[in-house]
Amino acid sequence: MAVELRQAMSVYAVNKICRDALHDLAFREAVKRDPAAAIAARNLTDEERKALLTGDVPWLYDHGCHPFLMSYLTRWDLFGLSPAVYTKRIQNAHDARD
Repeated sequence: MAVELRQAMSVYAVNKICRDALHDLAFREAVKRDPAAAIAARNLTDEERKALLTGDVPWLYDHGCHPFLMSYLTRWDLFGLSPAVYTKRIQNAHDARD
């Protein structure tokens, strides 16, 4: 149970970063300047941090991050995710319902 809760809380942190990128101009500008520093204080696992910083959309999706929230990042090419890059990468994600 504790592991599941930790995973859920961590996924929430990634989804919150995506939401904050849309609604918080100061945070968005910080991510543009120095993505690693901007998310340093966020409650992320090492794997999530690495996936965000490298724009690993399939990994993030496979681990519970919401694709609609992740798409916010493409508006400003955050974490290297342009709309074209995001589209290509999300198509490579595994849908657990399949």
